[in-house]
Amino acid sequence: MRIDMSQGCMIAIYGVNGIGKTTQSERLVEWIQSQGKRVSRVKYPVYDLEPEGPFLFQYLRDPLFRETHPQSTEELQLKYAENRRRYELVLKRKLASGEWIVAEDYVGTGIAWGLTWGGNLEYLEEINAGLHPPDCAILMDGKRFETALEEHHRNETDGERIRICQSFLRLLGERSGWERVNARQTIEAVAMDIQELVNGLLKK
Repeated sequence: MRIDMSQGCMIAIYGVNGIGKTTQSERLVEWIQSQGKRVSRVKYPVYDLEPEGPFLFQYLRDPLFRETHPQSTEELQLKYAENRRRYELVLKRKLASGEWIVAEDYVGTGIAWGLTWGGNLEYLEEINAGLHPPDCAILMDGKRFETALEEHHRNETDGERIRICQSFLRLLGERSGWERVNARQTIEAVAMDIQELVNGLLKK
């Protein structure tokens, strides 16, 4: 339970690649700002945060880099977790100052993709233990849009793995009590559903 009401809130937006997370995260930032709050968006992993960020950016998008820098699921997910942990001081400082954070992908994303690639749940939870929990987690669910997918992106080109990851996200959401929004509506309708969920935090 939140004690310091002057502290900002963190909202995590989850969903598979191509579901509209970036669009809705940006719209949510604009809406929270219109409610008089200082707010910013953080997209995980934080690619400009060395050393993990640049490595993950290239690994996800460059097949040759993946071939020459082989990673086990455990090694790769540890890099994701360390990237989140490395940003933790900045995150906590922003929240403590009263700034709200909209996080596009977070711990749940790492666990879901780790499981999708054969990782062990206990290990994935252990390497992410202690990270700041979001005040609200929202799963955007439904059939993804395939018009803006990156051709060589590791997590966007394999439809079967996408479906497996989506199933894990749903299971994690049920287990952790995430809110759920139907992403296969108009952009405006999805935005309004998300705003309704976040509105409860604004009124506290």
